[in-house]
Amino acid sequence: MLNKSELEETIRGCRKGDRFAQNRLYKAFYAWASVICQRYTHDPETTRECVQDGFFKVFTKIDQYAGDQSFEAWLKRIMIHTCIDRYRSKLNETPTVALQEAGDSTVMAENLINADADYLLHLVRQLPPAYQATFNLFAIEGYEYQEIAQMLGVSLGSVKSNLSKARQRLKEMLIKPTMETAYGQ
Repeated sequence: MLNKSELEETIRGCRKGDRFAQNRLYKAFYAWASVICQRYTHDPETTRECVQDGFFKVFTKIDQYAGDQSFEAWLKRIMIHTCIDRYRSKLNETPTVALQEAGDSTVMAENLINADADYLLHLVRQLPPAYQATFNLFAIEGYEYQEIAQMLGVSLGSVKSNLSKARQRLKEMLIKPTMETAYGQ
């Protein structure tokens, strides 16, 4: 990452269309942006595409960054929205999930405590796209149900159902790992 003065200088260069500054910003934040995008994608190729698309948006919208929030927060928001836009564009290509209200189920605490972050991320990435996006926006990013419904363009009931089903699937994967969800497979 860049220190505050380097970041400010780099942002000024990006606003002028300076390729060196864009490259510097890209290199400084690529790994961090990749981690964010991994939460919303199923495979490394899609992650890379979302990061590339996200940085394109950053460079074309850098003038909109006003500095009233941290640059990291602004960049994170762009990356999340880029992944959500990709998810929405794929909605017509993937089968829809049946809507039903489902009760809130919790994952066994001792399994979560013993699981490392990489393994949990691996399990989340095994979820269907609708479950994965909903789970990430709620559990990791902290959005409310209504906000998630608006972001994903689905009903409030779909958000609640998808979140419940995501939790249930994660619980099942934590309790009884299969060959598909085995770490490193």
